[in-house]
Amino acid sequence: MNGSADIDIPDGNPHPLNTSQVRDLLKRKRRFRGIKSCFPCRHRKVRCDGASPCATCVQRGHPELCCTPSASGSGQDFERGGGRPEIWSPGLGRSAPTPSSSMDLMISRLESIEEQISSLKADLIQTRAHGSSSTEKILPHSNKSANLSHRAIALAKSPGMHFLEDATGATIFLGSHSDIPAALGCRLSSGGTTINDSFVLDQVVPRTYPFTSLWGADAGPNEICRTLPEDVDIMRYWHDYQTFAYPYYPGLVTLDQFNISLFEFLDRRAALASEENASLDDVDSSWLALLFAVLACGVQFSNDPIKERDLRSKVFICSSFQCLRISNFFNNTNLNQIQGMALIGHCLRNNLDTNSAWILMGSTMRLAQSIGLHEEEASSEPTDSSTDIYQRRRLWWMLVWQDTFLSFTYDRPPNIINHSGAFPRAAESETGNSFAESIFSLCQVLLDRSRQENSTTVPATLAFKQRIETIWGSTKPFLMHKSRCRTLQDHLERLALRIHINYGITRLCRLVIEPQAGGGAEFFADINELISECIECAAEAVRSFLEMHRLAATVCRSWAFVHNAVSCAFTLQKLGKNRDQAHSLVSRLIAVLEQEERQSSWEDNDTNHRSFGPYSRASRALRETVNFEDAQI
Repeated sequence: MNGSADIDIPDGNPHPLNTSQVRDLLKRKRRFRGIKSCFPCRHRKVRCDGASPCATCVQRGHPELCCTPSASGSGQDFERGGGRPEIWSPGLGRSAPTPSSSMDLMISRLESIEEQISSLKADLIQTRAHGSSSTEKILPHSNKSANLSHRAIALAKSPGMHFLEDATGATIFLGSHSDIPAALGCRLSSGGTTINDSFVLDQVVPRTYPFTSLWGADAGPNEICRTLPEDVDIMRYWHDYQTFAYPYYPGLVTLDQFNISLFEFLDRRAALASEENASLDDVDSSWLALLFAVLACGVQFSNDPIKERDLRSKVFICSSFQCLRISNFFNNTNLNQIQGMALIGHCLRNNLDTNSAWILMGSTMRLAQSIGLHEEEASSEPTDSSTDIYQRRRLWWMLVWQDTFLSFTYDRPPNIINHSGAFPRAAESETGNSFAESIFSLCQVLLDRSRQENSTTVPATLAFKQRIETIWGSTKPFLMHKSRCRTLQDHLERLALRIHINYGITRLCRLVIEPQAGGGAEFFADINELISECIECAAEAVRSFLEMHRLAATVCRSWAFVHNAVSCAFTLQKLGKNRDQAHSLVSRLIAVLEQEERQSSWEDNDTNHRSFGPYSRASRALRETVNFEDAQI
């Protein structure tokens, strides 16, 4: 063995070398793998012979597009005139004499960040392998300084209120009545011991800041539009959004107008493809922000390969936010921007960035208030039609919907407490409230609970629970009774509503049950009856999710459904009197989550474990809880 490697050979080790040190050494000696194929071949995923131009490009009739980056792999080669973006429309590409470089520049920047984080991860693993001696080098005054630091953290933050978010590494606040931290991907922050936590080290993987600007300061709509896919993909994502996402969070309140505008945009883009030096800079950047947000939602529910889904959704979110910046959305706010931000928040939730989604929703609601969406009288102009008025009111309640559920989950104050006016009802609501209108009713109850000072007392909590139960009496018949469902969509909306309402009732029941178990609340004579009701609601939410997954697994990629079902499974596992029955139901849920987790995970080139969507967090949290409960028996 080369002496410069400085590898220890420990006694009693079945391997001749210290495998941890060998792994670190190999990672440090890893050579950069340069890109050898031209961009068109990489984009089409076909073989490239490395010539310039290559045989494939010559055969396909576009030798002028054959462009290979230099061996250094730097992003500068792309900036000078490199290949087209991987998420790009060939129609727009013909408007310029040289292919666009925007997507490759973005990928180059992301790869650079990944290399830095991988290096940091290797250093942390090496530090952990060396034990306490290395830790003392990082923290030189380990005894006294650690104690002082721990005291400072305790003084600065309320004990038990701040948690470490696995997905981002951020320290975030959870209220005393929040959902179970494990269901939110949160763990208790543990001072200086985090560096030796193997789970935390596994989470040190490259992540994309959702609002990163991937363009220069002078980038306009035309340049950002080059990240759009081909027309056939746009239409596919638009269909997936309408089918799998829109019915369960209809944040696009101008659906019909958007559909018309979308086809007009695609026709214009196709017409400009044959014109030299054509540009889309005059397209409304606010509308483009909404388009990218819709595509980001649609791609999450598409059948694309999981890695492509992950990349495209993140690039679309960045593109949408860049269009918002161009439109000066803080000073020139309009409905397209508000809808776009609502859909971005929806995407962030599905990407497990729920804390950022809650923060973004605060800004979105402030912008909505700045143009009067929160006031029924001020939300319209004299010239507005009844459709315009309805859309503005409905958009406000879409924001209330997302904000209320996230605030309820984290036990944080909602962004709006003194809400005014009733939620808007469609003309066909005379036969009962639709799915969305039933959710609005649930939001009203939760908002009333937030603004009532004594809302955590037993009588108040039970009163709010009863109000939620009365929502069933005002819904359309098919939402209440399975026998009244006529289509698959009817069944899915019925199951979706059962998940949300039973989750809300379960959470409120726990607010009464948990203090009783600890002796911290006034005596409640009917506690056993309430526990039984809580268990039944939790079980019904889990059963509804399993049935929804059986009918339409794609719909279940929504974070709201997965989270609510997993939260109820926690309750069922903890309170279930018939342990075998509860364990059987929870085990079925775990099996579904693990199956979806395997289909939504992969390893990148640096062996980092990657995942996309809400399943990885849910599956891990539920497994840990079940294993812990079983160990207590």
